[in-house]
Amino acid sequence: MTVSDDDLHFASRDAPSRTESSVPVELDSFIGRSRLLERGRTLLNSHGTRLVTLTGFGGVGKTRLLLRLAHELTASRGYPDGVFVAGLAELREGGDRLYAAVADALHIQDSASTPGLDRLRDYFRDRQLLLMLDNCEHLIGDMPGTGPVPTLLNTLLQQAAGLQVVATSRERLGVRGERLLLVPPLCVGDEDRCDCGADNGGVHDALQLLIDRAAELGVTIRERDYDTAARLCRRLDGIPLGIELAAVPLAGNAMTLQALTEHADLLSLLDRGTSGQSNHQTLHAMVDWSYSRLPEPEQKLWALASMFEGTFDREAIKAIGLDNGIVEAEVQPLLISLVGKNVLKGVERQNRLRYRMLETIRQYGQLVVESGQAPRSRQAYTSYLETLAERGTREWQTRYQLEWMLRLNEFRPDLIAIQRHLLATRQTAARGLELAIHVTQTCAFIFGGRLNENLRMLGAGLAQHPDAPSANQVTALSLAAWIALIQGNHERAAPLLSHAEAAATALGVADDFGPLDVARGTWLWLAEQNLTRARRALTAFRGAASAFRAAGAKPDEWMARLFLTMSAASLGRLDVAKAESVTLLADAEAAEAPWCISWALWCRALVKLLDGKPHQATESAQKALCIQLDIGDAWGPVLSLWLLALIAARLGDYEAAARVLGGAQARQLATQATVLQTGPFLRLQRLAEAAGRHELGDDEVGDDRWTIFVTSGQNSSADEMHALALGPLGTTPQPTTPRDGLSPREFEVARLIAKGLTNKEIAGHLTPITPRTVGVYVTNINHKLGTKTRAAIAAWYLTMVAPAAGRRNQDSP
Repeated sequence: MTVSDDDLHFASRDAPSRTESSVPVELDSFIGRSRLLERGRTLLNSHGTRLVTLTGFGGVGKTRLLLRLAHELTASRGYPDGVFVAGLAELREGGDRLYAAVADALHIQDSASTPGLDRLRDYFRDRQLLLMLDNCEHLIGDMPGTGPVPTLLNTLLQQAAGLQVVATSRERLGVRGERLLLVPPLCVGDEDRCDCGADNGGVHDALQLLIDRAAELGVTIRERDYDTAARLCRRLDGIPLGIELAAVPLAGNAMTLQALTEHADLLSLLDRGTSGQSNHQTLHAMVDWSYSRLPEPEQKLWALASMFEGTFDREAIKAIGLDNGIVEAEVQPLLISLVGKNVLKGVERQNRLRYRMLETIRQYGQLVVESGQAPRSRQAYTSYLETLAERGTREWQTRYQLEWMLRLNEFRPDLIAIQRHLLATRQTAARGLELAIHVTQTCAFIFGGRLNENLRMLGAGLAQHPDAPSANQVTALSLAAWIALIQGNHERAAPLLSHAEAAATALGVADDFGPLDVARGTWLWLAEQNLTRARRALTAFRGAASAFRAAGAKPDEWMARLFLTMSAASLGRLDVAKAESVTLLADAEAAEAPWCISWALWCRALVKLLDGKPHQATESAQKALCIQLDIGDAWGPVLSLWLLALIAARLGDYEAAARVLGGAQARQLATQATVLQTGPFLRLQRLAEAAGRHELGDDEVGDDRWTIFVTSGQNSSADEMHALALGPLGTTPQPTTPRDGLSPREFEVARLIAKGLTNKEIAGHLTPITPRTVGVYVTNINHKLGTKTRAAIAAWYLTMVAPAAGRRNQDSP
C-alpha cells in the first residue's frame, strides 16, 4: 500500500469522479432571494469574473444563499467538472489543514505525501468547475488580501484558468478581481429593496420564513395574524437566524405571537438601528435572549455541545454531562428538547444519529464556557476524547470495528482541537503526543483516507517533545516513518527512522520495540532493492508481532502479521505467506472485525494467485472488495481492483485485466492509494502487462490494444468498474482471428454499437480516437459485413456473436 510523490491528485483528466459535485442537501424550505440569485448567476456568467464573495453580518443567510446557488448551478450543468462546497467554519487554522478541507470537499483523500497546495493546483489545472468556500472570515488576515484563504485563492486563481470561486465572509477577502455581492436581511415589505414577487399576496419574505418555520414546529400563523407577525419580522430587521429563533417560543403555546411581538425585553434588545454592527449586536441579543429563556439543564447542555468542533453523538454528551451535573437519564430528553427549539439539528450518517449546531449558536455557547459558567466543561470534553482515542487502540479489532473507524473519523476535528489545547501547555504536552499515537494506532485515518492528518498530529506532538528521549517519542517517530513509507516517500521516512533508532538506542530498547520493528520491516520490504536484504523484513515483522503480543496489544500484533504476510508473498517466501494467511484470516473472523477480514482475504488472494490458483484467488479478492465497498474503506477497493486485474490476466482474460487495471489507476488518483509505484508490487504488475500486450497485440492502425482497454477502464465510472471486477473473470472470448474479416478495433466498435452507443460515446470508450474516426470504422464494418445501417451491425452482433460468447462462458472453468 503506497502513495507516491508522483501520484498527482486527480492528475488524469479521465478520473472517474471528475463530474461528481459535492453540495449538501437542503433540509428546509428556501425563501425569497430571487434577485440575489439572479445577480449571483449574472456575476458568474460575466466575462472575467473569477471570484464572487457573498458578504453580510452573521445570521443574515449567506450560507443558505450559497447552498441554493450551488444547487441551481449543479442542476444547470454549466460547470463540466462539477460544483463543490467546502465548509470552513470548523477550521481553526490555515496551511495544510485548509488545503485538506478543500480537498475533502473535492473527494480528494488526504493521504499523499505531496504538499497539499500542489495537489490542489494539479487538480484544478485542467478543470472547469465552481468551488464554494463557506465561512471564510476567520481565515482572513488583518490586511486585505492576506491570510490563509486569500493567499490560497490568489495562487489557485492565477494558475487554474477554468476555476471560479464563490465565498461567504463577513468581510471582503481582498483578492484581486473579487466581486462583492452584499446579502441583506430578508425583505420585510417596507423598503425599495424588497425581493418579493408581485403575486406574493402581501406576504413578504421575512414573514414567509416565520410562517414556514413556525409550521415546522407545529404552529400555524393565521392570515388574521399576519400584521402582528410582520411587525415581529420588522423588529427582527429581517435577520433570518433571528426569525428562525423567534419561531421557537411559539411552539407548544409557550408564548403567543402577540406576546412575543410586544415583549418588553425583546423590544429593548432588538430595536437598535440598522447599521451592520448594530444588526450583529441585534443577532447576538436574540441568541442571548433565546438562551436566557431555557431552563438551566438545557442551558448547560447548550454550553457542553458548543465545545464540539463538528458533529457529536449522544454518548459523547452523556460522558461529559456526568461531570457537569447532567445525569444519564436526562440526556436524551434534553437533546430532543434542544432539537425541537432549533438549538441543535439532528444529522443521520450511515444509520448513526449525530447532532450539530449552527455556527452562531455554537459561538455563543463557547462564550458561556469561557465566561466560567461551565468550569468543568473543557476538562470533561478533553478527557472524554483522550479516553476515546486510548480505548480505540485496544478495542478497534472487534465486532465494533466499523463503529470505531467511523466514530474516530467523525471526531477528527475535535481530536485535532484538543491536541492543540494539550500542546499549548508544557504540563500537558506529553498527553498531546500520546493522543496522536493512539489515533494513529487505531488505523481509523487509514480507513478514512486521511494519512496526512496522522502525520500532522505526530509532527505537532514531536515538535513539543523535550530533548531527552522517551518511549512515546520512539513510537511516534516510528509511526511517522511507517506512514511515510506506505506513502512511497522514502526521503521523508529515512530521517524519521534514523531518529527513532537513535532514541531507542539511548533508551536501551532498540532490539525489542514493536513500532520500531514495524518501521524497519516496512523499509526493508518497500525501499530495499536487494532481494536478500529485503527478506530481512520478515524477521523484523516477526519481532514486532512478538513484542506486541508480550505487551498484550492484539490489534498491533495483527497489523504486524498482516505486513509479514504481504511482504512474504511479494518477496517470494510463499511458504511463510501461506501459513500466515490462514491464521491471519482465522483471527480476523474470530474477532468479527470486517476491515481486518477484508485485508486478510486480500492477502489470501495474493497468496493463491502467486501459488498458481487464480480461481481461488478470484473468490477471495472479490469477497475482500465487497466488504471494503460495504464498509466504506478508502484504500482497500483500489488495491483489490489492482489485484483482480492481475488475477484476470493470469486467467487469460486480458481485456478485463486491462480495463480493471485502468479502473484501479483512475481510482488511485481519486483516493491517493496506490500499489503501482512500489517495487514488490510493480514487478507483479509488469508481468501481467507484458503478457497482456503480447496476447492482445495491436489493431490494424498499430494501436496497442492493452493501452486502449486500460484507457477504457480509466473512463469507466466506479460502479461500472466494480461490477466488472466482481463479475465472472476469465470468460472474455479471445478470438485469434477477427470475426467475418473485422479487425479487433472494428469488432470492438461493433460491440459498442450493439450496446446502443453513439459515435461520440464510442470515441469516449476507445480514446484516443475521435468520433470522426469511429465513423470511418462504421463504414468499414458495413462494407465487410454487407450491411448498410448501424441497426444491421447491432443485429449481426446480437445474433451471431453474443450467443456464441455466452456458450463459451458457460463452458469456462
